[in-house]
Amino acid sequence: MEKGYPLIIVMYLDREMMMNPDIVKPFADSVNDALAQRKANAMAFFLPTDGEERIECISHVPEHLEQDVEKLINDIKNNFS
Repeated sequence: MEKGYPLIIVMYLDREMMMNPDIVKPFADSVNDALAQRKANAMAFFLPTDGEERIECISHVPEHLEQDVEKLINDIKNNFS
C-alpha cells in the first residue's frame, strides 16, 4: 500500500457487543494484527452504534481537507486509546 495518507477504516459495531471486552478486544486485536502483518498504511477505529453495523473507509482525502481529517483522527486516537 502506498505510504501517503493512511487508509482509514471505521467499524461501527453494536454498542452492547462493544461493552463486552471478551468479544471486542480479540476482534480489534485481530484486525490491528492483520493490518500490521501486511504493513498496511491503514488505521482502524471501532465505534459503537445503536443502528446498523457497518464499515466505512476513507481512502483518499482531498488536499484541502487533510488537516481537518488529521485533527479528527488525532482526536479519536486521544479519546479512545
